[in-house]
Amino acid sequence: MKHQGESQSEFQRVAPDQIGYQRQEVDTFFLEVADRYEQLLTDSQGAWDQSLADRVRQIIFSEEAGGYQPADVDRVLSVLEDRLAEMERRYLISSRGQAYWQEHVQELESLLLGRLKRPEKQRFRRPSQKLIKGYFTRDVDQLCDRILAHLEGEEPLTLEDVRLAAFRASTGDMSYDETQVDAFLDRCVQYLQATL
Repeated sequence: MKHQGESQSEFQRVAPDQIGYQRQEVDTFFLEVADRYEQLLTDSQGAWDQSLADRVRQIIFSEEAGGYQPADVDRVLSVLEDRLAEMERRYLISSRGQAYWQEHVQELESLLLGRLKRPEKQRFRRPSQKLIKGYFTRDVDQLCDRILAHLEGEEPLTLEDVRLAAFRASTGDMSYDETQVDAFLDRCVQYLQATL
């Protein structure tokens, strides 16, 4: 039996001396998302809410000692994101037609290729100041090469390959701006959800 004030979540917690996601923040987020998701499922107008999918894709939780196990929370976020992507696909096809959906997917592919075909170490901007940490260019470029090979039909790539990508930190000319890389990877995930 749970005590009053104790979380109702099913997420595993890390040990009290370890860092996990802030429990109250995670619980509040998932309650809000569950309410909006339920509205989407029962909405007689069938209107699509892109802001919900974007919010799930971009959420970053604060951390606390003894918080929720990040891998558990991230796994649920991935499943939810995939469901929302499928809902979006069905909504766009039913409301605007298969041709519109294909055009949407082609636009995503074009956007990705535009950046992927740039030379290595030039695919993304540098952090705004020399001492600000960014992602190590070699790590990001290696993932970009894999994504490009996938788009050209040369290499398989999964959603998890992109979602779980981790990059070493670097500064100066050996780093890419994290925000720009993250936004690009969000688009990669959207493309993979649409085509896998």
